Amino acid sequence: MSLTINFNLKSPSKEHSLIMAVIRMDGRMLRVSTQQNVLTESFDKVKQRCFTSKEKFPHRENKQCEKVNKLLDEIVSTASRIYNSTIPDSDLFGSIQTAIAELTGVKKKEKLILQMTPIEFFTHYIEQKRVDNHTGRYIAERTKIHQRTVIKRLVCFLTDKKLPDTFATFTSKYFDQQFTDWCYSTKNYKQNTVYATYGVLKPLLNAARAEGFEFGDAYKSLKGKCNDTDAIYLTEEEIRKIYQLDIPSLIDAGEIDAKSTIEHSRDLFIISCWTGLRRSDINRLEKATFNISTKTISVTAEKTKQQVVIPMHPMVLAIYKKYNGRFPKLGDRGNTIAHLRECARIAGIDSDIRIVENRGGKASTLVYKKYQLVGMHTGRRSFATNMYKRRFPTISIMRLTGHTTEANFLKYIKVTPEENALMMAEEFYKIRKPFENDCV
Repeated sequence: MSLTINFNLKSPSKEHSLIMAVIRMDGRMLRVSTQQNVLTESFDKVKQRCFTSKEKFPHRENKQCEKVNKLLDEIVSTASRIYNSTIPDSDLFGSIQTAIAELTGVKKKEKLILQMTPIEFFTHYIEQKRVDNHTGRYIAERTKIHQRTVIKRLVCFLTDKKLPDTFATFTSKYFDQQFTDWCYSTKNYKQNTVYATYGVLKPLLNAARAEGFEFGDAYKSLKGKCNDTDAIYLTEEEIRKIYQLDIPSLIDAGEIDAKSTIEHSRDLFIISCWTGLRRSDINRLEKATFNISTKTISVTAEKTKQQVVIPMHPMVLAIYKKYNGRFPKLGDRGNTIAHLRECARIAGIDSDIRIVENRGGKASTLVYKKYQLVGMHTGRRSFATNMYKRRFPTISIMRLTGHTTEANFLKYIKVTPEENALMMAEEFYKIRKPFENDCV
């Protein structure tokens, strides 16, 4: 028994030709396509491999020839491995043919990918079921939604600027200036929108290079991290004011629509303020375990899939009893934000908040009433900041919020210079504020 494998061109008289594999085994012959279409003059008929001559062919052609040669070597080794296996003689040809078809099919798919434009590749890559190398978890749908939004933004940029959908556009040293100018002058975007776009674009370009696309390193200098924002938090006293709102009386007085679910939004927001749970986890409280005897809450975070055990604040315990453990759901984001801001307004949380905003390339100071800036995420930020102000160890708070780095955690902390000085003074004199009377 013997096995020989030869490679020849299907159409040697044409400029380009498919490479065919001719497999002979014990007097039988199998002829299959390698799915590799090469420049005819680049194929060495004697060595039955492609030339890789820097003098004769451009770099791109040589790179392709190297990939073709690698595949031909894989076909030989695959066929030899099957031939030397324990497969019955009658099945050898079929097994070899199937293995080569699978091998060339994968390579064909890779080749098709390399023919994609950047936007096509980005879209294709985002929609794949992938595991994040940093977390070991599948990419969450919320992450994909953000990535799709960035892709739409890039498509709009290309259309408005009449630029080609090529990797040269996105990796040019001029791209940063072109894109930033478009974001500011045409869209009036904030600076952080530019950085958020780069934060998605750079990993996508890295993935493209890993797939085999070739381009320079200029894109690596794009800034992908957003600047810290001036997002607010609520003090413990402000949280208490919202908690103590008598919503049924406000409905009777006509200040709140009787059909509104504002009380549900308020109660769930208070839970967020004293647990640090994200909106996605607040809407899954039925999956959490409330241990009344130990006054703790055990919950597996939707985003990180990590289980956390959180102490149950008196307000949270009171809300748990109010609903008998069967919590309502938050409405859509727009209604929830409107409910929370109305509660904060009625509660008198109306101090002036000055925010420096870089929008459209111009920095300006805007003045808001504090209640105008309240959102569901304010609860999580308030929890982190208030626990920090109570001098709980940073690592302990991080275990509750699920932050993995102190740098990211500290972005949540919004302590003014005056508050910082007061914290130090209280520490000097060991002033402590117990939680027991928070519901009074």
